[in-house]
Amino acid sequence: MKSKVVMFAVVCMLISVLTGCGAEAEKPADTGTPQDAKLPQETEPPKETELPEDGTGNEEQAALTMLAGEGRTFVGCGTESGFYYMTLGAGRLTDGRNGQHLMYIDYAFRQEVYLCSDPSCAHNTADCTSVFPTDDFRRDGMSLFTMGGKLYILVSQPDQEGVVVMGSSGGTSTQGGRAELYQINADGTGRAKKYTFDANLTVEGFAAGDGGGLYFITKKVSTESGGESTYFTATDRKLVRLDLVAGKLSTVCTMDFGDNVDWTPAGAHGRELILSGIDFGRAVTGQEIKNDRNIYDNACDVFAALDVDTGALREFYRVKYPKSRSWALDGETLYYSVDGGGEILAVSITDGQERVLCETAHDKLWGVVGGRPYTWEYEDGFYFIDPAGGSVSRCSLKDKTTGSHIQIVAEAGDRALVIYDTDATKRADGSFTVGGYRYALISLSDLFAGRANYATVEMVEAGM
Repeated sequence: MKSKVVMFAVVCMLISVLTGCGAEAEKPADTGTPQDAKLPQETEPPKETELPEDGTGNEEQAALTMLAGEGRTFVGCGTESGFYYMTLGAGRLTDGRNGQHLMYIDYAFRQEVYLCSDPSCAHNTADCTSVFPTDDFRRDGMSLFTMGGKLYILVSQPDQEGVVVMGSSGGTSTQGGRAELYQINADGTGRAKKYTFDANLTVEGFAAGDGGGLYFITKKVSTESGGESTYFTATDRKLVRLDLVAGKLSTVCTMDFGDNVDWTPAGAHGRELILSGIDFGRAVTGQEIKNDRNIYDNACDVFAALDVDTGALREFYRVKYPKSRSWALDGETLYYSVDGGGEILAVSITDGQERVLCETAHDKLWGVVGGRPYTWEYEDGFYFIDPAGGSVSRCSLKDKTTGSHIQIVAEAGDRALVIYDTDATKRADGSFTVGGYRYALISLSDLFAGRANYATVEMVEAGM
C-alpha cells in the first residue's frame, strides 16, 4: 500500500488552539449516499505466503508495511483512491443507542459519503454498513487500517500503560477487557469478527502487515500503588502474528530483550520493524519517570531494527537524550533533530551512519510526505526538506478560519489530502469552538511551494 498517513507521532500529540471538538454530541442522521460518488470495490487480497513448518521466514516473504501507529489523534486510513475515517461525534440511532459512522472520501469525485451502498438509507440503524454502535465499538480504543483490499478495525480497551491515577487505595489489579479484530470489505459490506484476543491481554494500537498476516503487540497491564498514586505497568509484552488464512495467533518474540528499554514500533523496512526507545541505563518504574526530574540526565535515545523472522534485535543508532527532540522515518532513513540544534540529521537504518541533511533554524520534525521530511513552526507553517540536496522550502498555507497551519491527513500518489479550513467560532479567550473540518486535495508540488490550489471535497459529515 503506497498511501500512508503522515501525521504520526514523531513529536508528541498535535499542539493546536482548536479546542472544544472532543465531546460526543447527539445529532440527527444525515441524508443518503450522493448518487455521483462511488463506493470502493472489493478486491482480492494477496495470497498467503506459506511459512516453513518450523515457523521461520524465508526470502520470498513480503515486506512489512506499517498499518497503524501509536499516538495518532484520529481513527482513519487512506488508499490510493480514497480515505476512510470514523466520525468523532455519535448520532442517535432508532433503537436509542448512539452510533458513530464510517465515512469514505472518494478522491476521484472529491465527495465524502457514508460507507453504505443503499441510497435510501438514513444511516440511523444498526444494520447500516456505515453505523458502528458506540457500545460495541469504543472509539478511544480503536484502530482502523487497510491491507489486501480489506478494511480492518481493531477494538480494545484503552491502553493505560504509563498512566498515573491519583488517590490510590493500594493493592494490585489486572486491567481487563477483550480485544476484537473485524474484517470488512472495501465497500463496507461483509463485516465479520476475524479474531478475538484473550480477555486478560491488552493489545496496543499498533499494527503491521505482510499481506498474509497481521502483527500486533500484546501485554498484560497491571496497577501498582505508590504513595498517593496508582501506576499502570505492563508485563509479558510480546510481538504476535495473526495468520489471516488459518485464523491462528502465534508468538513472534518477546519484546523484553533484557536491555531495560521499553521499545515502541515506529516503522517498517523490509522484514524488520523499526523500534524506538529510551535507555535509562537500568530498569525504572512509572513512579520514577513521573517524579524524578533527573532520570533523563544519563538517558539515551535508541533505535533498533527487529527481524520478525528470527526475533533478532539490531541497534543501529544511539544518542544522548536531549531535553526536546523530534524524529521521523521514511524508507531506509531516520531523520533526527534536537530542538534548537539548528540541523536535521539523516541516519541510515542499515548501518547507522549519520550525516547532516541541512542546517535550519526550523528544526521541529513533524513527518514525511512525498519523500520529504518536514518541520513545523506555529507562526510560519511547514518547511519541506529535499532529501537529495537538503534545500528547504517554506509552505505558509494556513487554515482560512483559525489562521493555524493546514493539517496534512494522508498521501496518495502525487497528491495529499489536507484540512484547509475549519467550521469554527472564536471564543473570547482567542481559542475556537470547532464544528467541523473542510477537506481538499492538493498536488505535492503545490503543497511544497505553498500554493493554495485546492480541489475541495464536498462533505456530508463534520470530519475527524
